[in-house]
Amino acid sequence: MDQLFRCETLPPDFRRRVNALLADELSANHAAGADPVMMNQPSITVANELRSLLLELSERGPVVVSIDDLQFADGPSLQMLLFLQRRMKSSRLLLLLAELSTVRSPHPVFHAELFRQPNCRKIRLDMLTRSGAHTMIAARLGPAKALELTAPYHEASGGSPLFLSALLDDYQAIHRLAGRLETEPAVSQPAFRNALTDCLYLAEPAAFDVARAVAALGTVRSSVLIGHILGLNTATVEHAIASLTATGLLDAEGFRHPAARTAILEEMAPEARHELHLRVATALQNDGVPPVAVAEQLVAAGTAPEAWMINVLRDAAHSELAASRTGMACEYLDLALNNCRDSRPLAALTADRMRIEWQKSPLKAMRHAERLMEASQGGHLTGQDTGLLARSLLWHGRYREARETLTRWEANGTASDRAESEELAALTGWMAYSFPALLTESAGSAATQEADTGPDSVRPFGRQAVSLLSRLLADGPGDEAVTNAEGILHSVGLGTATLDSLHAALLTLICADRPDRAAAWCEELLKEAEQQGASTWQAAFAAVRADAAFRQGDMATAVKQGEAALSQLPAAAWGVVIGGLLANLILATTMMGQHDKAVKYIRLPVPDTIFESRYGLHYLYARGHFHLSTDRPAAALTDFESCGRLMEAWGLDLPSLISWRSGAAEAALALGLKSRARTLIEEQLTRPGTQQPRTRGASLRLLAAAGDVEDRPALLREAVSLLQPDTGRFELARALAELSVAYHELGEHGRARETAERAADMMESCHIPAEWAQPLPVVRPPHATPAVASAGPSRPAGPGASDAQGGPQKGPKPVGVDALSDAERRVAELAAQGVPNRAIGRKFFITVSTVEQHLTRVYRKLDVSRRSDLAAKLHVSPPEAESA
Repeated sequence: MDQLFRCETLPPDFRRRVNALLADELSANHAAGADPVMMNQPSITVANELRSLLLELSERGPVVVSIDDLQFADGPSLQMLLFLQRRMKSSRLLLLLAELSTVRSPHPVFHAELFRQPNCRKIRLDMLTRSGAHTMIAARLGPAKALELTAPYHEASGGSPLFLSALLDDYQAIHRLAGRLETEPAVSQPAFRNALTDCLYLAEPAAFDVARAVAALGTVRSSVLIGHILGLNTATVEHAIASLTATGLLDAEGFRHPAARTAILEEMAPEARHELHLRVATALQNDGVPPVAVAEQLVAAGTAPEAWMINVLRDAAHSELAASRTGMACEYLDLALNNCRDSRPLAALTADRMRIEWQKSPLKAMRHAERLMEASQGGHLTGQDTGLLARSLLWHGRYREARETLTRWEANGTASDRAESEELAALTGWMAYSFPALLTESAGSAATQEADTGPDSVRPFGRQAVSLLSRLLADGPGDEAVTNAEGILHSVGLGTATLDSLHAALLTLICADRPDRAAAWCEELLKEAEQQGASTWQAAFAAVRADAAFRQGDMATAVKQGEAALSQLPAAAWGVVIGGLLANLILATTMMGQHDKAVKYIRLPVPDTIFESRYGLHYLYARGHFHLSTDRPAAALTDFESCGRLMEAWGLDLPSLISWRSGAAEAALALGLKSRARTLIEEQLTRPGTQQPRTRGASLRLLAAAGDVEDRPALLREAVSLLQPDTGRFELARALAELSVAYHELGEHGRARETAERAADMMESCHIPAEWAQPLPVVRPPHATPAVASAGPSRPAGPGASDAQGGPQKGPKPVGVDALSDAERRVAELAAQGVPNRAIGRKFFITVSTVEQHLTRVYRKLDVSRRSDLAAKLHVSPPEAESA
């Protein structure tokens, strides 16, 4: 009460008289803890004198006695106020008492007595409406800004004048300091944060603790749960929540603005905040909430000191992984790893962390390999985690360590456990076609024996996929293999544990001569991998997509997908698997005539251990074709035969996987070894799977090249009938080109041109450069007139040849350059310019052998013995002059 009359606007003499009156009496009553209602006689005397002074003051004008925060008033002051209210009903005096309604009054008797008086009115002030907020903002910032800011600022403040005023203070401060105006409320700025803490300090005693608990929880959960966290009864918690809601700080869900929640937590000392999060985590765990909610609290606490917390963090990580949220999964696992002290759970957590990192970087994931190998030596790894470690070591060519890991695993009696046995069988099956050289009797024998028992329908998909591929490699492809592979692709979702199964199913489709289906499935899997943000999976499926595109004859897509795979992972992260990817890039760029790009891929370093895996086979095959394309048939034959020896030794000799004999036959033909080429192709036609259209068609094309001229058309026509544009476009183009040459050599020039044009169109669809896709020119008899030449298919000149009317040709026999046919002239001109024989053959769709036959006739007709003599005879620039 003494503070009330210190107001500077009161007359000085009035203030002196009041202060003198109140000084002794109020201090005495305060010291005695006076009742807020019942007054003793001395107090009544003082109150009457105070009433007289106020009446005297009211004669000068109306008097308003305004008191804020009544809940904090002392007993004597309340006595005086009640006395004045009772006895000044007719005076020009108004008592205006303000009290925070969200706080339970400490003086309920005073309230009862006050509101019993007839001249007392109770007015409840609610939060500002949007209209009220608009008025308040307009008064501070003007009508234009009020229109822009009312909605977001009213929402953020909850209608609290205190919070709204603070937000406007921050708005103006930002404008002054930064020169910019923000539409969004600056709830993280000083004025708002100060208003927030002021509000909490003025609220219920328990309100601050409840607000902190709600901030830690992130939402207004049950009052019972909050009571367990804080050790408060439910009624106290509910009243505090109601108080915080009434102030505009909370709504039905929690804090009106996330920054308010952050401000409350940041106001706490770090140790207290961490302890609060641990209490929240414990309460949530006891309440049976999902592991992720508990794990969030543990991460916020930054520690997990109890064993049950480690289990919760791992369970939460698995839940996040199932939802493709790897970021939070990593946080949970890292916290668990930093707090786990037991060997077996630590090994499981490390394996989980490796799986996640593998999705983005197989190279980075290997930082966990040493800890897992130690766990393996100690017998702390599960079968699934041992499989992960073995696959990772194999990927990077660390074969000895992988073999030791598998040997230890099998020695521990995994065959007695069904799940362990299934994992070992799936891994062994994967090794059978990817790392066959590593399979020994001590690593995988038990699983291999059991792998053949039981129908596929009851096996896990991993076993089904590798079993399917194993049968295909042994017996050759068929329609059943395609159906089963697509069944697996339909049924298996994309994940770390299913990647090998999906890859095996895709490889089955490719080996079954269905690259079109493999390509379609790769597109779907690429989309899914991209959605999950898994770079490794994207790269792996892009590499398979490149393989499928090459086999379809779509060279541009093969290069595009192969380069996309390389962009997803650096070369070092691919390990030995890079061999398959580089093989497709080398093959596609070689076939497109982009030898400079092919050289770039050949020069990329690859692990030495690559040639102990299937990926080395693909690499040798591709490098052989590069050598063949650049006129090094001997080197090509060496690579092809090396590839073949390994395939035979490893039991992978399947032409639809790698047709090494086709490559070797082409190299043999380039070396003039027709008999060797024929033997290779005849052997190939006896292998499993050679009845597949693409494989048989390619074999027949080469068999024709190695056979007699008169036998070629029939073989090539059969090859063309087998090959389809959607599964073997490039092979079809080559078969058509060879068929056009065969027709030409038999003098059927019309059919030769028609077939050559089909070949050119097909080559163009394969994205082969235009200069490599020119139709074979029609050969006309020397000196034939245009009319004769256009009368029908022309015939080569020779003894007994007839003209267009059927009579014998007359005139002298041509000599020198005039004796050359159009085909011989074109071949000779390119040879004179230094173009290699193989490039000449590709340009005109003829074999290297045919080029050599043309040049033999050219040398004889021009009477030269060396290639370098051609330029002078044909009057063309030699290579040196051209390069100059």
